[in-house]
Amino acid sequence: MSQEKKRILEEFTKQADSYANSAVIAAEQARLGFMLFVEPHSTDRVLDVATGPGFLALIFAEKTEEVVGIDLTPAMLERAETNRLKRKLNNLRFQEGDAESLPFPDCSFDIVTCGSAFHHFPDTHHVLNEMSRVAKKNGKIAILDIITSENPEKAELHNQLERWRDPSHTRNLSLGEFELLFERAGLQNIRTARYDTPRELNEWFEISRSPPDVRERVQKAFIDSIPGDSTGLNVHLQGEHVSFTHTFAWIVGSKS
Repeated sequence: MSQEKKRILEEFTKQADSYANSAVIAAEQARLGFMLFVEPHSTDRVLDVATGPGFLALIFAEKTEEVVGIDLTPAMLERAETNRLKRKLNNLRFQEGDAESLPFPDCSFDIVTCGSAFHHFPDTHHVLNEMSRVAKKNGKIAILDIITSENPEKAELHNQLERWRDPSHTRNLSLGEFELLFERAGLQNIRTARYDTPRELNEWFEISRSPPDVRERVQKAFIDSIPGDSTGLNVHLQGEHVSFTHTFAWIVGSKS
C-alpha cells in the first residue's frame, strides 16, 4: 500500500466516528439535490466510490434498483453498514475496495458516483478512468466535491491549509479543472452546478480531531487571509468564531 493510501486509512480510521456523526458532512438535503441532479432511473445499478459512512449510497439506494458502496477504510464501512441497517435497505451492500483498482468488471454499473472524496486521490485522472471503465455505455459518472478558487495563488493557500488540518488531503480542484478532467476522460454531456456551505472553524477541526498545535496554526493562517480573501474561502470573524465558506460542485458526464 502506498504512503498516500496509508495516510488516508490512518486519518479516516481516526475520524470515523466524528465524520459519520457530522450533520454538516451528512448534508442530506444537498446530497438529495445531487441525486436528483444525476437523474437516476429506478432500474439503475449504482456504484458509490469512497462511500465513507454511506451517506450518498443510502440516498441512491432509496431511488434505484441496486447500490454498491466501496471504501478503503474498514472503520468507515462499519458505520455505513450500521446506517444501512437503520434504513432497512436490502438493495444496498458495502465492501472494501480501492478507487484506483475497482474490483468490478468493465461496464457493470449504470451510474458511478463519488461524494466528497476526490480531493484525497493523488491521481484523479486514474480514478476517473476507473470509474468510467466500470460504467456501462451511456452510463453516468457523477462527482460531488469541494472545489477551490480558479485563482492559482488562492487555490494553493486553500489546499495548504486543508493539508495542515488533514494530512490525507491531496488537493481540491477548481470547477474548471474538474471539467477538463472529465473532457480528457472522454466523457460527454457534461453538466455542472455549484453551491456554498457555511462552515465554522472549530466544527471543522472537531471532524478531523486536529491537535491543538494544528488548530492554532491553521486558525492564525485563516485570520491572516481575511484581507484580500487570499484563500478564496470568504473567511470572516463572527464574534470569537472564525467562519468560512466551502463551495461544492456537482459534475456529471456520460460515457460515450
